[in-house]
Formats: sequence, C-alpha cells, structure tokens
Amino acid sequence: MTERREPVTIAPVMKQQHIHRQLSLPTGTETLHLREVARQRRITRSLALLFEAWGYRPAETPVVDYFEVYRRLLNEQDVRQIYRAVDRQGEILALRSDTTIFLAKQLGLHLSAEELPVRVYYDEQIVRAEEEHDISNNEFTQAGVELVGVDGVAGDAEVIILALEALAALGVTDPVIHIGSHTLLDAIIDELTKPAERGPGDPGSILRAVRQRRFATPELTGLPATLQDLLRWIGSPDELSSFTGYSPAVTAAIGELRETVATVLAERPDTPPDAIRVDMSELGAHAYYTGLAFAAYLPEGNTAVLRGGRYDSLLAAFGIDAPSVGFSMFPGKLPAATLAEQPGARDEGSPLSSVADRLRLGRHAIAPSHGGRT
Repeated sequence: MTERREPVTIAPVMKQQHIHRQLSLPTGTETLHLREVARQRRITRSLALLFEAWGYRPAETPVVDYFEVYRRLLNEQDVRQIYRAVDRQGEILALRSDTTIFLAKQLGLHLSAEELPVRVYYDEQIVRAEEEHDISNNEFTQAGVELVGVDGVAGDAEVIILALEALAALGVTDPVIHIGSHTLLDAIIDELTKPAERGPGDPGSILRAVRQRRFATPELTGLPATLQDLLRWIGSPDELSSFTGYSPAVTAAIGELRETVATVLAERPDTPPDAIRVDMSELGAHAYYTGLAFAAYLPEGNTAVLRGGRYDSLLAAFGIDAPSVGFSMFPGKLPAATLAEQPGARDEGSPLSSVADRLRLGRHAIAPSHGGRT
C-alpha cells in the first residue's frame, strides 16, 4: 500500500510575496500611465521638430557598453549612479546612464575632422541612481543635443539659445538660466600660484565646495577675500564688470562669459535680461565639463529642468580632439502641465480616429464601390 501524502500548501505570507513580486517592478524603474506616455511623446516629438529645423540630425547609442571604457572619465558620483551587469564572458557592462558620454564614444570612433561641425540630437531611455534619498524613480527619458566642432562663444551661445527655444516650444514660461564657468574657476585656482595661498583646499576640494555652495568650509575661507567674493557671487552678467584687479586669465574668462550672454541676448532680443544669471556654483554634475556650464530653473521650483555645458576633452578620449557643447532635459521632470492633454481633446485629423468612432457608434460605413456595402 502506498503511503498517502498530504498536499503541500503555500503559506499565505509567501504566496502574497510571490504575487507582489510578479506585479511589481525592480526598485527605481517605472511604469507610466497612458496619458503620461502620450504627454512625453508629444514633448519629444516637438523637440525633434525644433532640433531638425536647426539642422540637428538624430543619433542613437547602445543600451549597454563596457564599463571600463568610461571609468577613467567618471567621478565617484557618476560611478555610484551607474547600474552594472556582468555578461556571459565575465565583462562588466554599464547600462546607459547618460547619453552624452555614450554618444561621445560613437562620435569619437566614427567622425573625422573633415566632417566637422556636426550637430546631433537624441531621445533615449537612461537608467541611473539619481537621488540617494529617493530610489523610487531611476528610469528616465533623456532628450538633448550635442554640437561638435564649434568652440568658444559661438558654440556656447548657439546651444543656450536653442535651450531657450526648446523650453519656449514646450510652453515652459519664465525659465531662468544660471551660467557658471570651469574656465573661470580654473583661472581663479591657477591665480593661487603658491600652495600655501590655497589654504587647506586642493583644486578638487575647492570645486566641490563651490558647486555645493559650502562657503563656510576651510577650503574657501582660506582663500583671499577678493576671490571668495567672486566665487560666492550670483548676479547679472553686466555686474561682473565690477570685479577687477585679477590676473589676465581670470579677466579673460569673465569677459568670455559676458560676451556669451551678450550674444544670446542680441540673437534673441525678446529674452528678459534677468532671465540669465551668472552663478559660479553652476558647474554641472559630471566630471567631463571643461568650460561653460548652465542650467534652467523655473520660478516654482529649485530643481533644474535642463542642464548643459562644454566638454572639449571628452571626444578626445575616443579618437577625435574636437570641442563639444550640448544640453539635455528629462521630459518626465518638466511641469505636469507641459503639453498635457486638454480635457475632451481629440485628434480631429486622424482618419483612424474617425473610423474607430464610427465603429464604436455602430455607424461603420464602407464605400459601395466594387460590391461593397453600406
């Protein structure tokens, strides 16, 4: 006689955990409501039309690449933000966390000096650990442009103007652009010719303190008062003229900032003068920035909705030494009203919509030609 076995039962708690795992997503990834998907698509389509009208061509990058290719170009914060995986050969892969750096490799490997300048735009998904205190959403759509082969004021001004045009095309009102400069900060640090004059801070610690506006730290309090005043300062570009008596390099960097803003305002005269502020702490979040850095803020928030800057050394790491500048934004982080669907709105021009409406209403009509029926 065979022994009768009792049926195995799954504990309610374990069953609930299994169901929860099936229905949930990994931490940091997201699923979007249909209306939000449609809104973000409207945003990226509007941006693509604008970018193409400016002569920018679409570009794409791989979803994953070898981590070690980029490691030397990343600071510790960049490294912490990257999701990594191991392939079947044991190589460490990096998921795309920043389109700019992935695109730099593609352009560096395939461009030649004869093809410059090159203007490209992109619209891609990235995954990165954006906020240490909030891991609920680490997956984003990133859209932006890269201008390769145009240096100095001409390139910087073009990208800032295009950034303002992009926000205007999306109906984002009253943005304020904050502009900083690694060129100016480097010149200030170089002015401290003797290590003793730098106080307890090395160049890297001074940069971090300025970016985080930690002006009471020893790295900055040990600097000469005239330099502290310049590093703390936020104001209009014209007010920069009050800072005098610095080295030729610092003076030249100040002049370049003022010329860039003057070019933007001359080419876009409707821009309010107070819509652009010089902010020495606006230095970008990535280690690859080498010159101008900027961000756009809205009156109702303190988080940037758009960021960009110059990175003249980035493409050289991948085979072509070319000046580069660009910006990017996250459509999902724009105000919820940005290109939101209006109540009762529908696409009147879509023939499929009208057919679907007739089907729903039971008024499906097929033309009577060729034996059709009505």
